Amino acid sequence: MTTCLSLAVAYDGATITTAQGLVRDGALHPLQQAFLDHDALQCGYCTPGQICSAVGMLEEAKAGQPSFVTRGLTAAPGLSDEEIRERMSGNLCRCGAYVNIVAAIRDAIKQSATT
Repeated sequence: MTTCLSLAVAYDGATITTAQGLVRDGALHPLQQAFLDHDALQCGYCTPGQICSAVGMLEEAKAGQPSFVTRGLTAAPGLSDEEIRERMSGNLCRCGAYVNIVAAIRDAIKQSATT
């Protein structure tokens, strides 16, 4: 969803989670913490959208939804750097923190696999 281009009235009655809404019991979401740990935020302008998109991307991959670069449509998509970049390609970062953003997402994936 492109919230910056959408009228709020179009989502009347919908449940919308913001970056701030990812915080639970005062603890940051693992992706939020990973963004801090990897300095994946620089100016911070795109950070909320990057984090919310990353959360959605992980949910889509977990559900088995392929991306443009997924090899084969029947196997569960692995989240290689190529997959992460493709799935996050709709988010623009003016500072060019893409390398750190991919690293943060990769780290959050590893953290969720061990918990």
